[in-house]
Amino acid sequence: MSSNNPFRNAVVTGAGVGLGNAIARRLAQNGLNVVVNDLPIKKTEIDQLVTDIKAAGGKAMPFTGDVTVLKNVEDLVAECVKVYGSLDVMVANAGTATVKPILESTYEDVQALFNINLQAAWNSYQTAARQMIKQGHGGRIIGAASAVAKKGYPFMSVYSATKFAIRGLTQSAAQEWGAYDVTVNTYCPGIVWTPLIESLGASLGTVVGQADVNPREMWAKSCALGRIGDPKDIAGIVSWLASPDSGFITGQSILVDGGSLFD
Repeated sequence: MSSNNPFRNAVVTGAGVGLGNAIARRLAQNGLNVVVNDLPIKKTEIDQLVTDIKAAGGKAMPFTGDVTVLKNVEDLVAECVKVYGSLDVMVANAGTATVKPILESTYEDVQALFNINLQAAWNSYQTAARQMIKQGHGGRIIGAASAVAKKGYPFMSVYSATKFAIRGLTQSAAQEWGAYDVTVNTYCPGIVWTPLIESLGASLGTVVGQADVNPREMWAKSCALGRIGDPKDIAGIVSWLASPDSGFITGQSILVDGGSLFD
């Protein structure tokens, strides 16, 4: 990435494994200083990520903490500003998914997933925007939606609802913060092979009575490109959203799904 990029310092939540891990590596490769966050139980993964980034010539630091707790996000952003001088890019990637029929889903199921997915994003958006507005030179806020934020799927109702909510939050935030040159967008991955997706594939097969079906092959056939995604595919779109090249894009939820859905 060009050294002319004014956005130098990034936070990536949920960076221990999967998409967040790939995103953090790509931003560091682009020359950004990256604060990588995940839960305390992912400390080993976060520390290894920082080691890898530094070994490749990049700059990174770890920060463990549950981002569903607002104070933790405030401390995360404060640490980024303290060490690197500013917060320019917030990637609110933290989240999870479940597979369960609507009639079997409990109040607790709904509350838990909305807390992990929506509350964590809300905390990250709000805290990042306050800092970026204070700094006065704009910024990039990038959220994690999903293909299920474009179309609901059976047995993923709660997950889909949380991701539709993130799309709504993103559109509202983009309009509120555009005057400060803070853009707000989300990436919407289709099937991207990560530990989470592997687990979901097994759960979905059990729920629909097709435990013997290979989900990877089934999902690949549903895409125009004939393959499922790699975390690097998502890191690429986030790299662009974090750059000056995306400066006239805001409030958008961008599908990255190999041609499974079409807007």
